Amino acid sequence: MHSEIFPYIGAFIVGFGKAGFASGISLLQTPLIAYGVPTARTAIGMVLPLLIVADFMTVGAYWKKWDLRLIYWPLAGCILGIAIGMLYVNTMSDKWLRHSLGYLALFLTALLLIRDIWYPAKTYRPSWWHGALVGTLAGFSSTLAHAAGPVMALFFIAQKLDKRIFVATNAIFFLLMNLFKLPPYISSGLIDGAILKADLKLLPMLPLGIAVGWGLNRLVPQKYFAYVVYVLLIVTGVDLVLK
Repeated sequence: MHSEIFPYIGAFIVGFGKAGFASGISLLQTPLIAYGVPTARTAIGMVLPLLIVADFMTVGAYWKKWDLRLIYWPLAGCILGIAIGMLYVNTMSDKWLRHSLGYLALFLTALLLIRDIWYPAKTYRPSWWHGALVGTLAGFSSTLAHAAGPVMALFFIAQKLDKRIFVATNAIFFLLMNLFKLPPYISSGLIDGAILKADLKLLPMLPLGIAVGWGLNRLVPQKYFAYVVYVLLIVTGVDLVLK
């Protein structure tokens, strides 16, 4: 397969991941785009504008389905995480970050599965500091590699949200966080005119991915939705650990 096709597949995954199951599958987007561009730094810069456009589209597709009470503290925490991430964006090993996120995703998914088996009726209600801590980790990992999907998916799915509330709340959180990331990305040179020009070619893949993801979200019954997310998180976690 020609390397030029991978960025288009990555852009499709951006839309699909946002509107479908809002989970670990989104971790594929940056590596796929990186296959078709000169450097990983270029890929990181290209992905952010695509994410923001996809976030706006997904928020529109799930308009007013969100629960804003769930994102106040995570948003506060993500600002700190973004600031820390920008300090390391040019120095931290991609391998170290990917392995850490993989182990974290597998560990937390295992805890949630155990809880669902032993306490199926119990719903997690996070304290303010839980939300702030999760937001900090999300901001940090998202700044370095747009890799906060598993962290936030686990945080939201643990609260046993309706599948549409889950996707809508996740989308509006990431829209705001990605907008917070935009100024430091521009000032550090990660995004420039050439990056935006390259992104224009990939834009048509976003609505296609969102349409497919939205359709699958409607098809999967609520009682199976969490387990679809768990499977995607486990597969992604294993992939991150093995790479």
